[in-house]
Amino acid sequence: MRIKIIIIIGLFVSSLLGQDQYRSIQHAQEDWGDYSKFQKHELLSFCDFLITEGFYERALLSLFQYLYRYPGDSLETAIYYNIAQSYEFSNNPDLAERYYTRTQEMSNSTDMVFRAAEYRKMYLLLEAGDYDQILDKTKLSKDPYDLTFRGYAFFHKLKWIEARQAFLSAEEQFNHRYYSKRLAPMFKAIDASANVPLRNKWLSLAASFVPGGGHAYLEQWESAGGMLVSIMLISSMISNTTLTQSGKLSFDQSNQNVVPVSNGIKTENNSFTQQRGYSLPGNIKLSTDNTKIIIPPVLVGLGFYIGSIWKTWMDVDEANRARVERFVGRVTDKITIDRFMDFPEPELIAQ
Repeated sequence: MRIKIIIIIGLFVSSLLGQDQYRSIQHAQEDWGDYSKFQKHELLSFCDFLITEGFYERALLSLFQYLYRYPGDSLETAIYYNIAQSYEFSNNPDLAERYYTRTQEMSNSTDMVFRAAEYRKMYLLLEAGDYDQILDKTKLSKDPYDLTFRGYAFFHKLKWIEARQAFLSAEEQFNHRYYSKRLAPMFKAIDASANVPLRNKWLSLAASFVPGGGHAYLEQWESAGGMLVSIMLISSMISNTTLTQSGKLSFDQSNQNVVPVSNGIKTENNSFTQQRGYSLPGNIKLSTDNTKIIIPPVLVGLGFYIGSIWKTWMDVDEANRARVERFVGRVTDKITIDRFMDFPEPELIAQ
């Protein structure tokens, strides 16, 4: 009996010792804190995954959720930066610029995230074609990334000497063989762009003596076609203002109905017959010269023709600029500034 009591007491004590009980409120808070930290890391990893895979709209939802759940977190600035970047990559430059600015307002000008946001804003300006603002922002900068943006801005503005100087300064500031190799194609592109074959003004003038020829020489195909059609229509109007007919009396070879009117002619069964006492001539000559009708289309046609020659002469410079800009556009599509966008950026890694 005594042995049974000892066994029961031993089982009861062991069961009490085997239970996992919280020793204090602090112990419970630590356990729940570990769980909350795990959730935080999971959300950050999910945001990073969505951005890496290009699911920017879903990433925005998760990033804003993080700000709501963890206000004032140490990664708040990095979260705002990634929100801006997600807007940028989803083709919403206005909101991207707004949140990059918000990121800069939350950091110091010497911080890495501040500089990264500034580079991304510069990239948005380049994409929007706001080259003057880029040049204004980078006027006194010695930052190699700023100088690279400056070189691209000058290149798009067709200022070859300034572009070369900016790229040379960027190469000097980078001071690394890696960037020298990256910049080398831009120097070749500047030389090629400066030597793009241009249209000659005198050749364009000579070609313009053929209606539409000057516009065709300048590759202004719509204007060339419109000029040619206009001249053809005006020529048709002029040719239809004169009526000439000679020889035997005939009524079926004219575009208009010509009916001789006389008391001595009558019609029977849709044919003309001759009455007694009236002789129908065997030959007839009809001619009209409506000068008042001819003058307006002649003046209009002459105006179109002279205007076309003058416009061709005046458009040569613009056409040459457009031709060089198309070449520059093809170059920058191949040698994009993205190859230089390797500056440090904030990462979604919990501290």
